[in-house]
Amino acid sequence: MAADERRKVGRFFREIKAEMKKVTWPTRNDLLTYTEVVLVVVIAFTLLIFLADSAFSYLLKLIIKS
Repeated sequence: MAADERRKVGRFFREIKAEMKKVTWPTRNDLLTYTEVVLVVVIAFTLLIFLADSAFSYLLKLIIKS
C-alpha cells in the first residue's frame, strides 16, 4: 500500500471517530420505550393485514362458489 493510500485510510478512520463523537446515543429507558413502540406497531399492522387477508379470502370463496 502506498503512503498516499495509508494517509487516506488514516484520515477516513479519524473522520469516523470524529463523527461518532457527535452522535447522541439513546438512554436505556429511551431504547426500551422505542422498542415497545416498534413492537406494538408491528403487532397492530400484523393484525390489520391478517384481518384484511381473511376478509378478502372469505369474499373470494363466496364469489368462487356462486
